[in-house]
Amino acid sequence: MKLGAKVFGVLAVTLILFLSIGVLLPGTWEAEANALLAAPPAIVFPYLDRPDQWIRWNAMPESASISGGPDAGAGAEIHWDDPRYGNGSYRILKSNPPTLLEYEVEIEGGSLTIRGSLSLERQGDGSQVRWVERGDFGWNPLMGYAARGMGDSQRDAMLANLDSLKVLIGTTEPGF
Repeated sequence: MKLGAKVFGVLAVTLILFLSIGVLLPGTWEAEANALLAAPPAIVFPYLDRPDQWIRWNAMPESASISGGPDAGAGAEIHWDDPRYGNGSYRILKSNPPTLLEYEVEIEGGSLTIRGSLSLERQGDGSQVRWVERGDFGWNPLMGYAARGMGDSQRDAMLANLDSLKVLIGTTEPGF
């Protein structure tokens, strides 16, 4: 057998094995971040419940634009089409002021779907925020590998966003 045929055979078997393992890996992930903010839930919640405020503290594509739906609460949404982030949408699914917000993010027509919730609990003069996200890359043998590290990287991004929210709350006056 020629060397080229052996090398090709080994590469083919390796690729098949890699894809087979990828099919077995879950394409889902979960991340959680917590923070204590120096404002009560009634002050914090409008920053979560309004897309025009959400984009001030949450890393979003610069091309994000508010479109359709109400200004705040269930049904409020943002859509974007960005060369760096692709196209997608953020939509508030449930809003129970001032303690709970649930949302969904869809990227590239649903090839990645993220469902998240932010819950606030009064703690002294401040708010304890618990942010949970669950994502699903769908059925893609390559994305099972990506999902393995996504929870940690997403948690780091969520913590950075909560730090931005802390700064924003400390430097602006409420009243939207």
